[in-house]
Amino acid sequence: MTVATHPTEHVPEISRDDLVRALRAGGITLVDVLPPESFAAVHIPGAINLPLVDLLDRARQTLPDQNAAIVTYCGGPTCPKGAQAVRELNQMGYTNVSHYRGGLEEWLEYEPQKVTVTTRAVTTGGIAERAAPPARIPFAGRLAARELSIRFVDALADRSISQLFVLWIEIVLGGGVAYWLLGWLTDTALMTNGAAVDHGARGLLTAIYFSAVTATSVGYGDIVPAGVARILAILEAIGGLILFGCVVSKFVSRRQEQLIGEIHHIAFEDRLGRVRTNLLLVRTELQATARLCAGQSVAPPEAVARAESAAMVFVGELRAVHDLLYRPQETPEEPVLEAILAGLASVFREFNELLLCVEARSAPRPPALATSVAAMSRLAREICGDCVPRQFAPALRSWMDQIQRLARQIEQI
Repeated sequence: MTVATHPTEHVPEISRDDLVRALRAGGITLVDVLPPESFAAVHIPGAINLPLVDLLDRARQTLPDQNAAIVTYCGGPTCPKGAQAVRELNQMGYTNVSHYRGGLEEWLEYEPQKVTVTTRAVTTGGIAERAAPPARIPFAGRLAARELSIRFVDALADRSISQLFVLWIEIVLGGGVAYWLLGWLTDTALMTNGAAVDHGARGLLTAIYFSAVTATSVGYGDIVPAGVARILAILEAIGGLILFGCVVSKFVSRRQEQLIGEIHHIAFEDRLGRVRTNLLLVRTELQATARLCAGQSVAPPEAVARAESAAMVFVGELRAVHDLLYRPQETPEEPVLEAILAGLASVFREFNELLLCVEARSAPRPPALATSVAAMSRLAREICGDCVPRQFAPALRSWMDQIQRLARQIEQI
């Protein structure tokens, strides 16, 4: 394995070509240090997920051999988590750790077909998916018939209303012709007023009329089937009833989808509005708390209590933004997302200043405040353009990088 060292980070690195060869040979453990949500969305085949925030707690269990060849990767060249994971593993005693600097971004650029969200196996010939052998099922014939009927109903449900209407027309015409032909063969397929329907063009129209009322499950009593035609009429009535049910369900489900979509959109817009409003309130509270602390030799208890309260509210909003980036109900517009990220950066700046004021004039950091600061730092580290499993405009990525810088400053206070 050929390893290079980046001069500015002093972290051993591995190229994409060497990584591919190592994966095929099976001589390395590839570690994805991104959050579980990102790993579930896309990852390099053969990788295991060990998020950077869990590295210290889980590394010794997940990577028991400290002399094994380990490669870490992140979202791309600008994502700092991969290199940071190498440093932390080295400090823990791991001796053969390198960093795939290109990360998911480079891997997707050169080998977009070799990414996975399922379990894969690395073999000598390449990347192959593991598939479980089919299990033997008792009463296979009965289950196969049941599965066939379910697939038939599902196939009807997947058709559009216009396609179902065309299918209904085809059933009506086909049934009419079938009744008419049965009349030729048996002379008693359809009866009207006690007499058989004639075999001419008028008889064909009568047969189509009977087929239409049968397919809509409506019987007028003026025409009745006889003999084999009764079986055909029963089958046609069943088919027409199924089609009618599919059409009704589609009309109902379409309206339900519209209503649910509107409700989700309203709830989503309300959620975005609450996040922006709460960030503004937190910022105002932090500024007011900083004024209480300013000019005091010792931070007043009220300032510490208000700082703890504001920190807990801010952690809640950070979690909301985290979910918005990783598990969005829908994608917000870019200006709205930019405003939210700008609000986060502004609150982080205010919080940095408040912590400098409070901790310079008080006893050691209170436990509640320390817990909130650790949580907001952890969440902020995952808000970066290369960490979130989707692409953002340069302006949004710039705000995310700024949030990460401010979060690192909080850790150093």
